[in-house]
Amino acid sequence: MNIRATSQILGVIGHPVAHSFSPDMHNAAIAALGVDYCYVAFHVLPERVGEAINGLRGLNIRGLNVTIPHKLAVMEHMDRISEEALAVGAVNTISLEDGELIGYNTDVYGVLTGLREIAGVTKFPEHCVVLGAGGAARAVTYALGNQDGVKRVTLLNRTVERAEALAADMEKVTGKIIDVGRMDAGEQARAFADAGLVVNVTSLGMFPNVDASPLVDVKAVHSEMVLYDTVFNPLETQLMREFKSVGASAFGGLDMLVYQGARSFEIWTGTMPPVDVMKQVVVKRFEG
Repeated sequence: MNIRATSQILGVIGHPVAHSFSPDMHNAAIAALGVDYCYVAFHVLPERVGEAINGLRGLNIRGLNVTIPHKLAVMEHMDRISEEALAVGAVNTISLEDGELIGYNTDVYGVLTGLREIAGVTKFPEHCVVLGAGGAARAVTYALGNQDGVKRVTLLNRTVERAEALAADMEKVTGKIIDVGRMDAGEQARAFADAGLVVNVTSLGMFPNVDASPLVDVKAVHSEMVLYDTVFNPLETQLMREFKSVGASAFGGLDMLVYQGARSFEIWTGTMPPVDVMKQVVVKRFEG
């Protein structure tokens, strides 16, 4: 990488952040395109978020990705926030444009593009199920609730109260019915019965707990379902294997990660990066 005095800085802030794949992806895209940027990771403590954002403007840093736990905290420091980011209640991309800090959310783009391009979901089913009610569930529920074919989304979570709060928010911004249930065998069986798409946004099955799964009983799964697991490490999760065992289609979350990163890159540079290059470098890191 040829870093010069003219190079524009991009980066990611988080706590922790050393595990992030974003520098690998974005620097690979920068090298492939030959553009004058470089991408670095900044470890920012929660109590220093405001200082970090002020530094962004002071140092004329072109843009940042924002990861856990700062996606909500950065919002109060933005000059403007996109409609999607306001609806989701989280900013994962900051862009410095003509002296203004603008907050975006590219997770919605990432999940929808992954579902369409990788899972082949061109017509969304009337009923979709989301497993989990954490931060990622907001983006996924918003994305699904805004699809014309979707009439109902069911949220299943261990803590029902958390799912109820999310459902109330998402019903207001999507106008769709958002049902809620507990993450147990009975509720999964009832929700899965007529569901065409299941999206897992829990961390169950993520490395190093690769044998874990949010599925209580595989008998609830039918072969007409499509699973999209937002977990990307490992590339094939236990949940994916369980769905495939009964003939259902199952896809992992690596492409969602790549697509949301690619959309951030496009916001900053005006150029859509080579997503295949970005994906390859992450897969190589897994192999290493």
